[in-house]
Amino acid sequence: MRAGHGSDTIRGKPKAAGRASDDVASRREMPFVSVIVVARDEEASIGSCLARLVAQDYPADRLEIIVADGMSTDRTREVVEGFPAGEIPLRVLPNPGLGRTQGLNVAVRAARGDVIARVDARTLIGSDYVSRCVDTLLNTGSDNVGGVQRAIASVDGSPMQRAIAISLAHPLGVGGAQFRLGRRSGCVDTVYLGCFRRDVFERVGLFDEGAPIISEDTDINYRIRKSGGKVYLDNEIMASYVPRDNLKDFWRLYVRYGGGKAGFLLKHRTLAAPRQLALAAFVAALGVLALLSPFSRLGWQLFLGLLGVYALGNLLVSTSAALRAAKPSLLPYLALAFACIHFGWAFGFFRRLTQRQRPGKYWKY
Repeated sequence: MRAGHGSDTIRGKPKAAGRASDDVASRREMPFVSVIVVARDEEASIGSCLARLVAQDYPADRLEIIVADGMSTDRTREVVEGFPAGEIPLRVLPNPGLGRTQGLNVAVRAARGDVIARVDARTLIGSDYVSRCVDTLLNTGSDNVGGVQRAIASVDGSPMQRAIAISLAHPLGVGGAQFRLGRRSGCVDTVYLGCFRRDVFERVGLFDEGAPIISEDTDINYRIRKSGGKVYLDNEIMASYVPRDNLKDFWRLYVRYGGGKAGFLLKHRTLAAPRQLALAAFVAALGVLALLSPFSRLGWQLFLGLLGVYALGNLLVSTSAALRAAKPSLLPYLALAFACIHFGWAFGFFRRLTQRQRPGKYWKY
């Protein structure tokens, strides 16, 4: 891995602009930041992503942008190469491995910064995103900092997309995941994206390319915490994105999420958060009772009872969320979105656990 930019170390704190000499001195104290973006066939969104990055209020001479392109078949690379980044160095690197973890590692290895901030191609960030992340990183002594992930439906978004956005900010949909709820700042198990001290990767290693079906965020944050490091959520930092607009794609997303958490379990022999175990246990209980139902009247009654309690709880929460959003018509869409999160995640989780071991393709551990 390459050394940091010049002789700079992570020290000091971003300061407000003052006299010219003070401003120059303040900039010198700021860590050099490499913003890394992994993209593949993101022609429609990469331009907007880059526009938000070059509009950051962080000093341009302390910033660089690296895009790892997964051999896009559209105009993604062309858009990046032709983007007017001004004073900010902008590089696009090939990611022949195609995957997200491979692209992240390509970018991290090439980065010159003492701080490495990850931004996804479809992420919408404010102009103070980088400066807030760096400020929090310095003030808390953390190894990785992140903000609150907000799903925002398009202005002309479908009712399903609006319901999905609401479900992704509700405890019934995301449990106690603070990076989605944003109720408090503090140490957490994982964060969205991440703004890392560079030496973290030297201490715990890069993103895991050997287990392709894994939650790379959860995995690296777990390794950071296991090494004695700190992962911190600042609920004043926001990163938004436009969610899926149909149930089919949303189901596929949560099947992948569930598979990623199972990959984490296979690797570390534990789950990162109790909420994941609770959901897995609930769906497993439903499955076992469903299998017993043809042979046991009690099993059938318990199955119907558990499913009924779930359906009633889903209906009540969906009704409350729809009324709170002043959109009663969203009720059925919300109920479907919540069910998609729970059962899609569980399906992906158990499917991943029951896959036959295929070293080199599914996992190496």
